[in-house]
Amino acid sequence: MNREISFCIRFSGLTLRFVLPTTVNLPENFTSLICEDVENPTAEYKVCLLKTPLCPESKPISKEGDTHIYVTDKGCLRIYSALTADDGCQVACLLCKNGKNILYYPAKMWDYYRKYWHCTHLLAGELLLMWHNAFLLHSSVVILNGKAILFCGPSGVGKSTQATLWAQHLNADIINGDRCVITKKDGIFYGGGSPWSGTSGIFKSEQAPIAGILLLSKSNENSITGLKSEAFAPLYSQTTVNSWDREFVDKVSDFYSELLSKVSVYELKCRPDKDAVMLAYNTLFKKGDFV
Repeated sequence: MNREISFCIRFSGLTLRFVLPTTVNLPENFTSLICEDVENPTAEYKVCLLKTPLCPESKPISKEGDTHIYVTDKGCLRIYSALTADDGCQVACLLCKNGKNILYYPAKMWDYYRKYWHCTHLLAGELLLMWHNAFLLHSSVVILNGKAILFCGPSGVGKSTQATLWAQHLNADIINGDRCVITKKDGIFYGGGSPWSGTSGIFKSEQAPIAGILLLSKSNENSITGLKSEAFAPLYSQTTVNSWDREFVDKVSDFYSELLSKVSVYELKCRPDKDAVMLAYNTLFKKGDFV
């Protein structure tokens, strides 16, 4: 008879516990973040194996691609129809505000999934983060002098390139190459790592107060311009948002409105070179506050 196993991962001040019916082969984004078990994790995900299909009583409130989202008396249920087995049993996530969440898998397919248990895309992570006053921004993040610097923009704009240049020329520590968790604690905004890193393969748990956010665009010349309220739209557009959830939209709007009153945001038009690094560095740290 199989015994349950459990482990915890930690990133950006959050601890997630996973409880599974058997051992699994973990992906790198989990093994890099494993920590000691704690008595009261931020949230728990328990794997439940289905022998009969889930049958929500209500209609989905949203359909995003192959994902059907339901509001139930237990919490927010996401059924990933593209991963439904032949017998109708689904891969799904039930996210509950009490932190006791469930990941569903078809029982007859569990041996297949456990061989390489890549579940990060199933966790409803952006909703979990929102409940804990944190959001997932499409940005790479480095830490230098005890401060986080975020490079934000759409895919292909050079986020990972700028992070790598900061590591090369300033010995900054790259925390994540694609997704940054922004959290607010005691009125201070922090940037930190996450298990979601795109193709960068960089998963670190650290976080630090944000020195500045750089909105990137490619250019033949390096220039930097301070932004205020006009930074709201590009930040919002690069944040994972449940647009169907009014609470989510209102909360992320309030979050960024406050962030923009406390955190420096710049538009950095740049080449992939050292001059761009030094221009941004000297702008962010010019007052000597963080050196």
